[in-house]
Amino acid sequence: MNFSYACVCTLAAASLLAACDDSTTPAGPIDVTIDFAALVNGADFACGQSYSGVGASSSDVVFTDFRFYVSGVELIDASGGVEPLELEQDGLWQRDDLALLDFEDASTSCVNGTAATNTSVRGTVPAGDYTGLRFTLGVPESMNHADQTSAAAPLDLTALFWSWNAGYKFARMDHTSAAQPNGWNVHLGSTGCTPAGDPTVPATSCANQHRPTVTLDVFDWEVNEVVADYGVLVDDSDLTVNTGPKGCQSFPGDPECAPVMNNFGLDYEGSASAGQTFFTVR
Repeated sequence: MNFSYACVCTLAAASLLAACDDSTTPAGPIDVTIDFAALVNGADFACGQSYSGVGASSSDVVFTDFRFYVSGVELIDASGGVEPLELEQDGLWQRDDLALLDFEDASTSCVNGTAATNTSVRGTVPAGDYTGLRFTLGVPESMNHADQTSAAAPLDLTALFWSWNAGYKFARMDHTSAAQPNGWNVHLGSTGCTPAGDPTVPATSCANQHRPTVTLDVFDWEVNEVVADYGVLVDDSDLTVNTGPKGCQSFPGDPECAPVMNNFGLDYEGSASAGQTFFTVR
């Protein structure tokens, strides 16, 4: 009788200790919010705000748009392992593996935008010790040439669509200045897409994908945010000059594109990128 009682007590104590052991890592999933911020030379982005000293030309600029898509978001753990972020399907900003970051609010100078904004990517991952972040800037090829007129959000925005032959603008950041009152734009997207010629026929491939992968080796999603600084992106660009389309719109042979594309982390027309500088951690 005493022996049986002792055994029961021992087993109960062991179970209690196991239940109270804080060193056991939960299996998850855990909710994760990755915050993004749009800056211009370190200053917070706002529609209608004038920013001075932008670009190699040290221009004064006012923005009319600041939006971009990200996909393939992954968290990197302390051992180098990677876990995809399973995005919340909110029916507005996030669908499948794609999210739209939208910093303009359709006020003052941002006439092409929408009043609603979105500055984060939300989803779940298995619980773990995550120390880094990776994502792709752009719309996945599998979603890039669908019928925009019937596409679900966030792919239903006319202002972010070129045509079936070219697909979506992965990033759209536009500004005006005294030297360029009609606009100097940064539109990132795939080019050299075929079949070409008939804008009503969806493309099946693109020669220039233009989807940079961004890796931030030191990133704690609970305390850090991803910074996208337009001033850094155009730091090597003369914003008073437009020798091709307005600014850089990703197409081959555009003289304004080399420094912008290189700062996105993309090689362009023989100009090799030393690595992306647009995104940093704060």
